[in-house]
Amino acid sequence: MYIVDDPLLALISRFMCQNQHVEVSDAEFLLRQINAIEDYVGQFPNSERDRRAMEWIAAHAREYRRQWQKNAVAQVLVKARCPDCPLLGERRSPQCEIHAFWLSLLQHYIADDISSQEYVESTLKLLTQYKDRLKVGIARKQAQLVPEQLATA
Repeated sequence: MYIVDDPLLALISRFMCQNQHVEVSDAEFLLRQINAIEDYVGQFPNSERDRRAMEWIAAHAREYRRQWQKNAVAQVLVKARCPDCPLLGERRSPQCEIHAFWLSLLQHYIADDISSQEYVESTLKLLTQYKDRLKVGIARKQAQLVPEQLATA
C-alpha cells in the first residue's frame, strides 16, 4: 500500500507490514469512494449532481483516502504477530502484551484521539517499560554474563 498523506502511517506500514500480506485493493477503495460520492449526490437534482460531486471531491477526498489508509493498515496489524517476541509464550492471546498495548495506541492514533507526536512518545514509553524483556534487553544481559563467566572460569 502506498501512503502519501500521513508520514507516520507510511513509516508504520513500511516497518510493521513488511512481512505481512498487505492486500489492500485500490479498486475496492475507488469503488467505495464512488459509492460515497453517489450517495451524497443522490440527494440533489440531476442538473446539480456533477457540480456536487466535484464539491464533495474537493472537500472530502483527501480525508476519505487518509481514513481508508489508516483503517487498512490497522486491519492488517491487528492480525499480525511479533515473530521474534520473547513474550509470546507467556499468554494465550494472538499478540504479546506489548503488541496489544501498541495496537491500542495505534487505534487511538487512527481515531485521531492522539497526535502523531503523542503516538510516538507513548510508543517509546511502552518500549522503555518492557525493554528488559525484549529481545534487545535479553541480548544485552547475555552479553554481560559472558565476561563474568569467563572471569570465574
